[in-house]
Amino acid sequence: MKNFLTTVAAVFLTASLSHAVLEIPNAQPKMDAGYWKPVLDKTWEGLKKRNIEPYRGKPGSGLIHRPKSEYPGDAVSEAVGYGMLVALYADDQKTFNEILDQGYKDLWKGCYLDWHLFPDGHYEEYGGAASDAEEDVAISLIFASELVKAGKWQPYSGAVGDYATHAKKILDCMWSTKQITSRGTLAPGAGWGGDDFVNVGYFSPAWYKVFADFDTNHDWNKVVDRSYEIIGNSPGYALGMVPDWMTPEGNPTGSLGYNAYFDAKAFYKDAIRILWRVALDAIWFDETRAKTFLQNSLTFIKGKGGASAANFFQMDGNLLPEGDVWKDMMGGTITRHRREHSPLTIGMWMTAAAAVGTTEDRAAFSVEMNKFYDKDADYFGLATDPSGLDEDTLHNEMYFEQFLAWFGTSLMTGVMNNVAENLKTPKADVAGDSSDLMKPAVVPEDSSGKDPEAVHYAVVAKTVQMETLQNGVMFSANQPALWSVFDLRGDRLLSAGGASMKFVSRTKGVYVVRAQFADGSSLVRRVRLN
Repeated sequence: MKNFLTTVAAVFLTASLSHAVLEIPNAQPKMDAGYWKPVLDKTWEGLKKRNIEPYRGKPGSGLIHRPKSEYPGDAVSEAVGYGMLVALYADDQKTFNEILDQGYKDLWKGCYLDWHLFPDGHYEEYGGAASDAEEDVAISLIFASELVKAGKWQPYSGAVGDYATHAKKILDCMWSTKQITSRGTLAPGAGWGGDDFVNVGYFSPAWYKVFADFDTNHDWNKVVDRSYEIIGNSPGYALGMVPDWMTPEGNPTGSLGYNAYFDAKAFYKDAIRILWRVALDAIWFDETRAKTFLQNSLTFIKGKGGASAANFFQMDGNLLPEGDVWKDMMGGTITRHRREHSPLTIGMWMTAAAAVGTTEDRAAFSVEMNKFYDKDADYFGLATDPSGLDEDTLHNEMYFEQFLAWFGTSLMTGVMNNVAENLKTPKADVAGDSSDLMKPAVVPEDSSGKDPEAVHYAVVAKTVQMETLQNGVMFSANQPALWSVFDLRGDRLLSAGGASMKFVSRTKGVYVVRAQFADGSSLVRRVRLN
């Protein structure tokens, strides 16, 4: 008899490796790349469907919008940078160009992108640049230019020239508008903050090292050194954390920063991005200062319980106050807890494991992220959250956590790589490691205590037939059995007794079907619904 298990396993693994993300061989550590790459593709498509398409014909048409912010449907320059980064690594030049063009059409103020466009088309009274957006757009343009040189993307020419010309303009402006101070400090805006206060979550030393190679007119290495100097002053440095806003000397300051929850003393939504940004430097450039900081981060979170403990914290290592909620979502009509064990926090802490963790550390975060991904969904998160902790699509912003989960997962899988370096100096691709997620399916424990493959042959005498139905399968046997159907997480979806069992689902994917017979033997098969 043909080995059905082996055949279906091969089909499953082949299907898992079908994806549309950017493929550039690289030597980065990887975990479950074959499992997560199709998810990255799906969630990017979901972002476009939810955050771009509904706003066609409205102010900021073509930009990434925030559907559940305090001003639902607004657009920010941060999303231009995030959208271009994801479009680049999703190998989606069409959307990359659209976000770039619309950003310059609707937000460009001559030397930077204005940070906020309201849903009705007016701009923030206190407008200006957000330096994280400027640097994220610049790195995306530099990498896009390299893709054009390599023949992977088509040449582009927009309002201010090609990709490289765009990038050079932004970098020049970052210096001329004092987004970079004379000491090399990244200010949060153009002439706003800098040597008096900073948003450490904006610091991206890996970007600056790429900028130094691309733009020799400015001392980007000074910005690298200054960034690590300030990170080292953080009151949470020993725990691998920084506050949302602080002075360069390390004093948290909520009086000057924007949206400074907890008087800016928390490792919250602004600050947590430092894990991802510093992990890029550790992975791409083997930066000792990055690895030391991230080792502190990983040691701290493992001491709290590891991947299952990913959350926001106070500078002393305690969780945020249990009763604190965010009240501004959808103009105050939706609230959510400030504590957040979610794709956002898992995705950011994951980057520390990707950079300095063991295979087991990375596997734990991969498995934990999967608990917050509904099979075949086009978003990170859960349709419903049985825990009651707001981790469902109602309380999910469907913006910020989508991007941060995408960044963490793409870095862990090697998709987010140093495009410029890996195209200029090709590397032999490192296949990476796999957790249980990359097994063909979760095989439930066999009631006989025997290996399921061996049991498969032991029950051949018990004739089992499978008939394909629309959106399902029908199993039948020549004697009664207890039938069970499981998904790839091992969750039981259906149980039935008798000589036959019908399973129908509109959700495509691989399922595990088990028949348990009266003599204690079992038959386990994997089926794919297309």
